Amino acid sequence: MCISHDVSNQTGSDDPRAGYRLADHWPAYPAGMQFEMGSGVAVDRNGVIYLFTRDIEHWAAHPLAMKDKMGKSSISMFTRDGEYLGKWGPSDERGFALGAHTLYIEKDGMFWTTDRDGHTVKKYTPDGELLLTLGTFAEWGCDETHFNGPTAVAVQQNGNIVVTDGYWNSRMVFFSPEGEFIRSVGSWGRGPGEFCTPHALAEDSKGRLLVADLCGGNFHAYMTVPGQIEPHRHVPIPGCKHRIQRFDANGEYLDEWTHITPLSIATYGNRVYASDRNSNLAILDEDTGDVLERVDNIAIYIHQLAMDAHGDLYTASVYPEHAGEKRGVDGPCHRRWTRQA
Repeated sequence: MCISHDVSNQTGSDDPRAGYRLADHWPAYPAGMQFEMGSGVAVDRNGVIYLFTRDIEHWAAHPLAMKDKMGKSSISMFTRDGEYLGKWGPSDERGFALGAHTLYIEKDGMFWTTDRDGHTVKKYTPDGELLLTLGTFAEWGCDETHFNGPTAVAVQQNGNIVVTDGYWNSRMVFFSPEGEFIRSVGSWGRGPGEFCTPHALAEDSKGRLLVADLCGGNFHAYMTVPGQIEPHRHVPIPGCKHRIQRFDANGEYLDEWTHITPLSIATYGNRVYASDRNSNLAILDEDTGDVLERVDNIAIYIHQLAMDAHGDLYTASVYPEHAGEKRGVDGPCHRRWTRQA
């Protein structure tokens, strides 16, 4: 079932940013910090904000060489006021992900990283101890032990792990809490339960899975090797539009929302926070999809969004040069938006 909405009168306010304002000079990067772009962001139970950055241009570590060379992706910690708290995670001069994509902190405080270009999803303790690796590093595929560009991860209420294997595959993959393969859901296409590029994933308060499904097929083909992208993915699907697909906890298709053009998606309480046309945020009712509020023009690309206990919003943005901005510390790769004075 495809649900469409008239959103013209559902913004909840004439204010295009719903009362949010940009926090100036956030964060305060330390002297000498270097990175290319923001990719992921998350907030832990203590209010610490974690920024997952691509520190060396990701195509510098082409798959042909990635067994011997890792891209340098790292996670930095900041306070709500922007104070730098240091780096998080394992100490490795090469970095601990070939290509940072998204960062996820589950309810029990465990950390998860998706390494798009290393084809792995990893679980860590809050202290950075590696507990579990899904996928096989530096090897792409489409089976129980291989991904081809994983994009996001979520831990369900029953403890099962769900991964969107979405850049060069088109599926959701379910694992037990111990990492044992359960099932794969979806294939290439635009029908119900099919995917082009499942780019982001979240679970709502009722256990439904929401997937931001993009129309792109051969995203970043310059990063791949011959044969890695299936030929049919190079052919655009006529009339394709980005959408949010909803599934039950077992991966059975429920419906889809086509009034939003999502890149990222997050859930807090009974609301869904979805990027819309890359730079705008739509806050939706989790049952109906109705737009309750909009926060427009808050980032160049909202690649991932997180919210803290104060209701502040944090964004991580990729490719700021697409809007004429600089990469790294001199650009708008990370932002904080607040309603508080």
